[in-house]
Amino acid sequence: MPKSLIDPDVMANPYPYFADMHTNDKRVLEVPGVGYWIGRMADVREVSRDTTTFSNNYFSEGAPLPTGVNQDPLQPDVKAIFDSGPPVVNALWTTDPPVHSAHRKLVNKAFTNRWVKAQADSIRQISQDLLGPILARGGADMIAEYCVQIPLVVIADALGVPRDDIGTFKHWSDDILAGNLDVLSHQRRLEVAKSFVEATTYFAEKIEQRRVTPRDDLISALATVEVDGQHLEVAEILPIISTLLLAGNETTTNLIGNGLLILLQQPEVCDRLRADNGLIPQFLEEVLRFESPVQCLYRVVTKDATLGDTIIRAGSNVMLGWGSAGRDPDFFDNPDRFDLDRENVNAHVGFGYGPHLCVGLMLARAEARIAFEVLLNSANSMTLQPGADLSYIATYATRGLQRLDIALQA
Repeated sequence: MPKSLIDPDVMANPYPYFADMHTNDKRVLEVPGVGYWIGRMADVREVSRDTTTFSNNYFSEGAPLPTGVNQDPLQPDVKAIFDSGPPVVNALWTTDPPVHSAHRKLVNKAFTNRWVKAQADSIRQISQDLLGPILARGGADMIAEYCVQIPLVVIADALGVPRDDIGTFKHWSDDILAGNLDVLSHQRRLEVAKSFVEATTYFAEKIEQRRVTPRDDLISALATVEVDGQHLEVAEILPIISTLLLAGNETTTNLIGNGLLILLQQPEVCDRLRADNGLIPQFLEEVLRFESPVQCLYRVVTKDATLGDTIIRAGSNVMLGWGSAGRDPDFFDNPDRFDLDRENVNAHVGFGYGPHLCVGLMLARAEARIAFEVLLNSANSMTLQPGADLSYIATYATRGLQRLDIALQA
């Protein structure tokens, strides 16, 4: 068995590693240079609820700067880039209750069930517009041309920014996500810092514009809303927008891509969904359990804590292992089997758990559901291209294919 989750072979396929963890009753695994992986469902839930001991404010620089999860001091040239951009403070994702609760209440006003339902026609049109040219050509890399594009276009429209900027948003989002979840080299830190400053500068200008001339979009809602009689500062709004951009991109892209590969590998499941679209929501919940799009998120330990035989010292990083919790045999029978009829599938933690449950989960579910409805109802045949590269992105923090080349026929 490889020694760590940062081993390339484990990142390519972490599930044998998780199985060994569960079989040998390991509650905590150390990831060298990063922190401690908490991988069993009961522990993940317990730690998720305990925001006093396991805080979401895990940035050593005192603000939500995507510097990577390694503990190396921030180099002067990297710090200079961050200092050149608009200031940001902890907000929403990187706060704990009660501050987090206030910010979440604010964002929930935008992400209501009614609002999500109102986006359905737009999501369907976006999906159809993307799929049409793919069908005409007889196939494509579905990650780049379908799975990535749907959530990016939807969140761009919701934020009220031009679709022409989507390619730039994707670049920023990928870099900022890496800075929040991965170990970064010095060069990679420089690249991430540059993207972060470009993104915050862009959105700071949009916020100021919306305060003068509000529109019907999420940036306007955040720019004009009052909390306890006061407007949110730009420094508070920026990380909230960043969270929406990241959550609106990576999770849904990986959910659609991972689900699509399962359908290609298990055509009997594909046939059932095509015959009955009503099974798609159940299918997506099992994908979230079986191949969690986000495999972990971080917390920092505020005081010494003990899990099993492991003492985790104050100041340490811990990773809440959504991916390994989804394969916990104490919660799921035959956890390494994809089961469309799994009765307790909703026990998964693919969208997180506790106070920091994903704020955009309703939108992500709607996007993925409609993406599969459009695909299955439009393409009567889907097959992997011969020799298709099924490599996953090289990280333990998310689970997503680099590309997925398939042939499609209407």
